[in-house]
Amino acid sequence: MSPRKKAIQELKNAGYTTLLNGAKHDRYKNPKTGKAITLKRHDFDEHDLRYIIKEIKQNEQDEKQ
Repeated sequence: MSPRKKAIQELKNAGYTTLLNGAKHDRYKNPKTGKAITLKRHDFDEHDLRYIIKEIKQNEQDEKQ
């Protein structure tokens, strides 16, 4: 599975839904927290995947506080 597909799966597992499908980026939003994460469509690599997972975890921690 590609890093981008893994990131999308992680976002959906965390409750994010598709907000916008653009030509260069997609936006996902968590309806519970109101937080949005932008996911680029091209040149997505393992570094980008780690960043997305970090953002998901940070948004979950912010929600708990």
